[in-house]
Amino acid sequence: MRSKKAAVTGFVLALMVLCCANMVLAQSACEIPQDLSVIIMDAKWDFDINTGRLSGEGTIKNISENDVVAPGLSVGIFGVTGELINNVAQRGAEPRLSPGKSVKVKFHIDLKEAPASLMFMPFEGMVST
Repeated sequence: MRSKKAAVTGFVLALMVLCCANMVLAQSACEIPQDLSVIIMDAKWDFDINTGRLSGEGTIKNISENDVVAPGLSVGIFGVTGELINNVAQRGAEPRLSPGKSVKVKFHIDLKEAPASLMFMPFEGMVST
């Protein structure tokens, strides 16, 4: 009886491992839309509640096959009811960014009220992506 229980338990465990392995292998890579030329690789920010200063930085990467012109970071600042209360757009120090290269973009803005949420968006040239 014990050997039967051990065999069934072993079979169930092996089946679970195979199912989990199939789920992991079935996941595909993150697809990138063709018309997307720059992406945000990381972003961090800090809000000083005493002064109202929101400051931070983000890393923008050129994922296209061509140079991008004037890549930057736009930050939307939203209030508690979800409305856009302010924004800041800042370009990186690099006027042109080669394919595969990244640039750090720093920003700061003085706010009259604390932000409820932020939205980060990369852009290049004069058009947001």
